[in-house]
Amino acid sequence: MSELWLRDVETIKVFADSLRLRIVKRMEEPITVKQVAEELDIPAAKLYYHINLLQKHGLIQVVGHNLETGIVEKIYQVTARQFKLVNPLIAGAEFPAEAASALFGNMLAETAEDFLYALTQRDATEGEPPRHPFLSKKAFRLTDAQLTALHGQLDALIQQVTALGAENADLDEPQFELTLVFYKK
Repeated sequence: MSELWLRDVETIKVFADSLRLRIVKRMEEPITVKQVAEELDIPAAKLYYHINLLQKHGLIQVVGHNLETGIVEKIYQVTARQFKLVNPLIAGAEFPAEAASALFGNMLAETAEDFLYALTQRDATEGEPPRHPFLSKKAFRLTDAQLTALHGQLDALIQQVTALGAENADLDEPQFELTLVFYKK
């Protein structure tokens, strides 16, 4: 249940809807549709279509049942802790702009929220520059060879962080987040 690769455009489209992303976030732990509805302040009846799509595409699953006044209520949970997208699929023409906007907007909004919280929790004794949290934005020009080399270094960093995450998954240590955005302007 650690990660699930989203390899087809239809599943990515289902996943990339802004409301469904919010639903998936709440289903990281077992939860009922009624509880999700309360947290999102949306009538439960308006969520069932989205829940069914998420379940049909293997993004969530039923993990239990509650018996509430004679009515069986399903308990759902995500099928993976991390959902990973195959990059060529999200760069292609088949991937609609609104899906990309929902997916990346949600990811960056969550990053901003988490980062702002981390700033409030910053250790005053942390040296300069601080090891965490920190933020850096750079604009620069690259030759084709430099672009290839930098891409390789960034990919190696992502692989290293992924390996550390797997290696240290059971440690009782603080969790860190890394969001990497690299693009041609």
